[in-house]
Amino acid sequence: MHTHEMMQVGEGAVTCYMYEIPSFIEKELIRSYQTLHSSLAFFRIFRSLAHVSCYVARRIGQPPTVLLFSCQRHQLHVLNEMIELDQTELDRFARHIFTRFAGIDVITFKAVKTDLDGFAFPTQQHASKSTYLITLPSTPDEYTASIGKSTRTGLRHQMNNVVRDFKTFESVFFVNDDAKEQYVRDIIRFSEEKITSKGIKFAHDAERIVALVKLCGFINVFLIDGRICAGSINYRVGDSVFGDVTGYDPKYEKYGLGKLCVHQTIRESIARGSRKFYLGGGVFDFKKRMLGVPLQMDELTIYRSRVGMLRNLDQVVASAVTGGVGKLKATLHRHKQATWAGYAFKLFYLLKNKIAK
Repeated sequence: MHTHEMMQVGEGAVTCYMYEIPSFIEKELIRSYQTLHSSLAFFRIFRSLAHVSCYVARRIGQPPTVLLFSCQRHQLHVLNEMIELDQTELDRFARHIFTRFAGIDVITFKAVKTDLDGFAFPTQQHASKSTYLITLPSTPDEYTASIGKSTRTGLRHQMNNVVRDFKTFESVFFVNDDAKEQYVRDIIRFSEEKITSKGIKFAHDAERIVALVKLCGFINVFLIDGRICAGSINYRVGDSVFGDVTGYDPKYEKYGLGKLCVHQTIRESIARGSRKFYLGGGVFDFKKRMLGVPLQMDELTIYRSRVGMLRNLDQVVASAVTGGVGKLKATLHRHKQATWAGYAFKLFYLLKNKIAK
């Protein structure tokens, strides 16, 4: 049964659509966040929208706060990820939920950026997901000129080598359904082979990536003699582009096709009117050299009260453990060149794969 109620709160209205997602929400999510992990395209492929409700809070002269959520027993889980919420809106949301749903003791966000200084409710907060963000200039040439001289020279030298050695080389872009599925799968395969060559068992979720590409994909493919030798899988949401998978045929290792592909994709994104480019997470010096600025998101748990925390000690412990594991991974990344860190990473992924089975 679909129901919704509207409340006037402060300078704007709050509406909860229970167990429904109105048709206007897709555009509102793009207008409010312009982020892949808070878009209906992403939710349709990577999340379940069964029994999902929708919270919409409006402010005069501002895009609305749109949060999709599901309830499981006494916990409310927000689907939106990689978003920034100011404390006023976060407080308004928490107060509304705890007032509207008497049985909810816990609200969880997987990846949100916010300020909790003086926040009214008890919380747990720790680093979760991260990415590198490039704020794009108005032209491709302006972007390339902004890169450090040594990086720019290296990219130009590598591209000249490719064009000189392979007369049939071409860089081609595809959007949504125009991207051949085989190209997408080849890029995924190149990426997986690169990672597993380091002794780490890893596999992308190929079926879901293929499906998401059809909805909002932005694919760059390098071809030699008509055959793919490298490529990048990206997604466009509003004025933002999100890098996901980059891969190349190892026999072209010396040409630096992965880096060239990223550079070409950023330039083409600018040419097509994009304003932001997200390079993805991890700790990679190349992303900084491409003008990526680290953007950290936190996992956030909000409790109704201190008593609510005591009633949910399992959640409190789980959040603390997850935060500790995250700190350990960050330490390993900082020392990734050390031999001991390599062994620790292999052990971590081994345990992760065993738990997943």
